[in-house]
Amino acid sequence: MKKEINFANQICDNNMIKLNQIRKVKDINELIQQADEYLGAIGFTDHGFNHINMVTKRVLMLAEKMSFSEKDKELAGIAAYMHDIGNVTGRKNHSVTGSIMAFQLLRELKVEMSNISRIITAIASHDEGNSEITDPISAILIIADKSDVRQSRVREKNKSKFDIHDRVNFAVQNSSLLVIQGTKEIWLNLEIDTSISPVLDYFEIFLSRMLLSKKAAQKLGYTFHLKINSSILA
Repeated sequence: MKKEINFANQICDNNMIKLNQIRKVKDINELIQQADEYLGAIGFTDHGFNHINMVTKRVLMLAEKMSFSEKDKELAGIAAYMHDIGNVTGRKNHSVTGSIMAFQLLRELKVEMSNISRIITAIASHDEGNSEITDPISAILIIADKSDVRQSRVREKNKSKFDIHDRVNFAVQNSSLLVIQGTKEIWLNLEIDTSISPVLDYFEIFLSRMLLSKKAAQKLGYTFHLKINSSILA
């Protein structure tokens, strides 16, 4: 079991904050847990540690493929790990709320302001409602977050009660995010059981997210592509 760190034992001092330190902060982990419980209570798909860890994993993969500096990899990973804490106060404007909460948490950990600024900018920008993409860390967080579509995100066990979000996620049999460095392409490849959810449902729910991912890829100098089953759709 990982040792948790309380704010009474501040961890940064004069050194660069690390993702593996943030993962051990009790207050941050509690916020992730409580935010997910709130979303579960109002019927949203998983936004807990499974989602957080998937987004963080994909952010680190993107950062590595795009030759981010070690510092920027850490900042991107921290932004990914904290990006959904704002859901604890409600879904609406959760990205902005989360950035404000992250600011306070990171200040108490004595993180340098220059680093805090980059983390909270990415958190504030990750949602469709507030998506000004001004830097590479914000861009890869958006792509990693919006690409997390999978069956295990569905909480509802009774298929007869599925809403469209449940159907779309449950229909995904396999999901992969690939970076082709030579041609500067990012591919989201999905295998979908169309007997559960037609491709049209996917577009109804995720069109705005895919458009945001294309915008984020452009910020990185890449193109974003979506493949569902054998069809290239973007």
